[in-house]
This record gives sequence, structure tokens and C-alpha cells, in this order.
Amino acid sequence: MRTPFIAALLSASIAGTPLSIATSQQSAERQTAFESLADSQWVRLAVPDGGRHEGRLLGRSSDSVVLSAEAKPLRVAATTIDTLWTRGTAIKTGAIVGALTGLALGVVAGATCNEWGEGDCPTDTAMLALGGIGLGGGALMGSLFGLAIPKWHRRYP
Repeated sequence: MRTPFIAALLSASIAGTPLSIATSQQSAERQTAFESLADSQWVRLAVPDGGRHEGRLLGRSSDSVVLSAEAKPLRVAATTIDTLWTRGTAIKTGAIVGALTGLALGVVAGATCNEWGEGDCPTDTAMLALGGIGLGGGALMGSLFGLAIPKWHRRYP
């Protein structure tokens, strides 16, 4: 009679262990994300009951985050925050898009080099050279454009 009870109790304790480990890992991730925030940084928070809140970070502690709001500062409990974003720039995205665009344009220009002028143009060499120049130049131009474009970066989870 005692054996099924002990087996059930043991199964329940083993099944609850991954949940407690996941909860502690989630708490550690949240704490790391909050510690990476800088004062006066633009922050966007998602809370299950209150929707999204956005503003400059006025203060933070282990249990709450304080944001500037229109009327008065808004204090949000850290344990209620589902998602955390910070505002940054789109440099990386701009560089990738610019590099791919520049590469494509460079390869097309290299493939059509015989149509530009007189003489014999080695198409393979021209495609490689102009593709490389387009790749580098496009990445540089794309990152400059990305620097001017604001983008929200997800920090937690």
C-alpha cells in the first residue's frame, strides 16, 4: 500500500525539479538584462496586465524599474515584466542589406563589363573585383544608413 504512494510522491518531486530550475534560470536572465541597462536609456516593457510601457529609464533595482512617463514616473515590478526592449540603431541590419545589395550590383556590373567599352574584359575577374568592391562599399553605406534608423532590440527573454 505504501509503495504506490511513495512512487507517486517521488514522481511528483522529480517532475517539479525542471520547473524550479527553469524559474531560477529565467530569474537570472531577467536580472542580467536589468543590470545591462544604462540610466536615461530608452526602454520598452511588456507587462501581462498593463500592456506596453515606454520611456527613459530613471532608475532600477532588483525588484523594480522606474520609467519616465507623461505625467509622473512609472514604477513597474521586475517580476511582472514579460519582455524588455532597448532602443538602439539598425547598423547591423543596414550593413547586411547594403553588403548584399552592393555585392549583387558589383557582380552584375562585372558580368556586363564587355558592353561598357572597347576591348576584351575578363568577365570572371571583373565580377570578382567589382563584387568585392560592392560588398565592402555596400556594407559601409548600409551601416551609415542603419546608424540613422532607430530599432528596438529585445533584451529579455
